[in-house]
Amino acid sequence: MWFIRMLRSSNAAAVLKNYPLLLGKLEASSSNLAPAFAISAQLFPLSTWAETQYKVIDDSLSLLLRRFFSTTSHQTLQQGKKHNTEETKNKIAVGISGGVDSAVAALLLKQAGYEVVGVFMRNWDETEETGKTRHCTIEKDYKDASAVCTQLNIPLYEADFIAQYWNEVFTRFLAECSRGLTPNPDLACNRHIKFGALLEFAKRQLGVEMVATGHYARIKKIPSSSSSAFSATYSDENDGVLQAKKVQLLQGIDGTKDQSYFLASIHPEALNSVLFPLGEFEKSTVREIAAKYKLVPAEKRSSAGICFIGRRNFAEFLEQYLPIVPGRFIDVDNGKDVGRCENILSVTIGQRPGIGGASDRTYVAGKDINTGIVYIAKGRNHPALATKSAMLRTPHWLSREHFDRLKCDKELQCEYKARYGQKSAKCTLKLVHSEEITAEKGFKKSRFCGLQAEDSKINDGYVVVHFDKPAGAITPQQEFVMYDGDVCIGSAAIAMPGQTLHEEREGGENHNF
Repeated sequence: MWFIRMLRSSNAAAVLKNYPLLLGKLEASSSNLAPAFAISAQLFPLSTWAETQYKVIDDSLSLLLRRFFSTTSHQTLQQGKKHNTEETKNKIAVGISGGVDSAVAALLLKQAGYEVVGVFMRNWDETEETGKTRHCTIEKDYKDASAVCTQLNIPLYEADFIAQYWNEVFTRFLAECSRGLTPNPDLACNRHIKFGALLEFAKRQLGVEMVATGHYARIKKIPSSSSSAFSATYSDENDGVLQAKKVQLLQGIDGTKDQSYFLASIHPEALNSVLFPLGEFEKSTVREIAAKYKLVPAEKRSSAGICFIGRRNFAEFLEQYLPIVPGRFIDVDNGKDVGRCENILSVTIGQRPGIGGASDRTYVAGKDINTGIVYIAKGRNHPALATKSAMLRTPHWLSREHFDRLKCDKELQCEYKARYGQKSAKCTLKLVHSEEITAEKGFKKSRFCGLQAEDSKINDGYVVVHFDKPAGAITPQQEFVMYDGDVCIGSAAIAMPGQTLHEEREGGENHNF
């Protein structure tokens, strides 16, 4: 059962030691689940849980334990009235998307004692684009969101962020694509819309200080007296960071669904005003809860891709907004021209190039929009797809401690993810001075990448990352997210990959930045 699995978790025993009364009652109820149900009913009253099936008791205990864990590990699922005495701080706005995650997040918060209001965000108007809504399904999502709020007996407000999304997210996305880069607009959406515009809407229009979403991540606030506390910081034109409240962004418990990667670039001050109720849950558990309460989106398919693209072909979508840039595919092993690339802008490192008639499995190793060349390599493990280093653009720090350590020691050991879904790997960040960059032994960019990184300079140097093990498909403008264990400490867009293993073995000419 869920609560047994939780007791076996690495931190469960330590947490329960702080709650001897709860631990004693759990031990006493191990052979008789009826008393356990009574305990959970007192602390987590739910009329619909007044059943006697063991599954219901299991659910209750699971959520009960999660609530107790929250008192030491994060702000999620605490009793609203005990958490804040001010009426406005007992009220929370939940971003309701029409999907299962936001629906369950709203349910859990409502049952935890918060006064919940739903907000449905309109970020993209597909009817202006095509006159239809085949791909983004915004109206279907709104219908589901409305049905969920009716089920939970909470109000639903609509927030129109179409203009902000266009200006802050989409136009920047197009600008970066036009330069041959591979941006990730989901991070920009979270920074500017979900934890920017939505938070402002909640405060100004609804009088609500807190916002919650269905993201699989965790928030941890550290008492200021704690020596291990990380200070939340945010980028600034002057010195790069400014100190705010002590707060941490942690990875979600479900490693396969963790979304801290997408949240790494949000303003640290926003972290003080958000809750992630699903951070301690696995996706399968969330679906079980949704099914138990017969929430409308319980069986709804998870969203895929970016809203303004949906499930359609990326290349076809891009052609509606940017002129096609044709090119040629060049084999990195022999330099031969192996065919025409219909549009350089729509191919990216690590993906299949879609060469017609190719008998071997080939992958994009790099591209140069200025020369019109797309470099391809045969086999997923080809050395042209791996590198030992990369240069980063100006980092966005969530941890003052780690930023100071990098400036003081000129290097910082941490873990990283260079794309969503990747397992964390170890690396070393180095603050390299300009003269070192141009030196014979300085950073050498891959010749398969035609980009420069003038905007990577911060203060008196550049940030270069060295991977403990060669990293694959390091792609310009994808987000490089840094971690210290489960704690997300910052992020930076990738400026360019270093020389590939293939180039090192070739022993070719230097390509210093």
